Order: sequence, then structure tokens, then C-alpha cells
Amino acid sequence: MNLTPHEAIAVVEGYLDAMVARDTAGARRYLVDKGFEYVSPIAHFHNADEFIENMGGAAAILHNVGIAHRFAEDDVVCHVLDVTVNMTGHQTQRVVQLARVHDGRILRLEVLFDASEFNRMIGESGES
Repeated sequence: MNLTPHEAIAVVEGYLDAMVARDTAGARRYLVDKGFEYVSPIAHFHNADEFIENMGGAAAILHNVGIAHRFAEDDVVCHVLDVTVNMTGHQTQRVVQLARVHDGRILRLEVLFDASEFNRMIGESGES
């Protein structure tokens, strides 16, 4: 099923809303069952269930996600986000998220951000 860019944005923002609400089961419903991929500077997943299980920890420190910009072309949605987490106080970081939506669910997420602070917290040897 081909979605309009507006419909694809709604899918991705439904996923984001669920993550901010710490509703990982709700977020999982937005991801495809087969063929899912997640890529970021600190993690790479090829399984939606494993990704969501891992994101449960991240959701626990997630305070807010503000949308600075959004763009969509066909099935690709790009969000420029201000992500605020509770780590040592509230820290906000600019994040770019690219999502590919297929048949009304997210097939691929690529998240780009400066991971230097995360790497300092866990040590350079931390791998996913």
C-alpha cells in the first residue's frame, strides 16, 4: 500500500509519541515484523523485537522529543528532533532521524547524532 507523505509522517510521529510516552509495546506496533533495520552511531539492529527491548532502557531516560523540522518524500520521512534525556540533569541534543515506511509501518530507522557524550558515559569499549 502506497502512503502519501502526510500518512508516512503520521506513522513515524505515532512511533515517536509512543516512545515519549514510554509505551514500547505501542511503539512496536509501528515497526514491520520482518526486514526491520535500525542504525545509529551506537547501535545496529535487524530485528524489531530486539530493538524495542533495547529501547526500553532508553525510553526510561527519555524526557521529551521536540520536532524542529519534518520533511517527507514518498515513503521516506526525515525529522530533525530536539531530544531531551534525564541523565545528569536534563540534556537536549539535536538528532536527525530518517525513516522508511512500508505498508503503513516503519521498515528502517537511521538516527544520526553526536554520540561522544554517550561514549564518555559508557566508556569507549561499550558496543552494541
